[in-house]
Amino acid sequence: LEQSAELAKSGQVKEALAMLAALEKRCRVGNDTSNLIRVCETSLQYCKDAGDDELLLTTLQTLATRRSQKTQAIRALVQKCIPWCIDGQYQPVSVPDTQKKARDK
Repeated sequence: LEQSAELAKSGQVKEALAMLAALEKRCRVGNDTSNLIRVCETSLQYCKDAGDDELLLTTLQTLATRRSQKTQAIRALVQKCIPWCIDGQYQPVSVPDTQKKARDK
């Protein structure tokens, strides 16, 4: 996680996410749930810190729909993102058109 943090701080968010993706797979396959949750939450935090909402949505969707993803990890992803999706008095943030089309199908 330290190496990916250095990459993210230097503006290389995609490279940091690629490093975390490999670590996520090892944790998921190895049933290391606590570290899996940390890796998933860190991935989302890097996207949020970079201010790239599209990358955040893509990362969230990728992590949540991984084959045999742990329920605890999905729960942690949702809990991490919920505060970012609400503005003020529970006003939902607008979703890009591509996400709306996929959701409405």
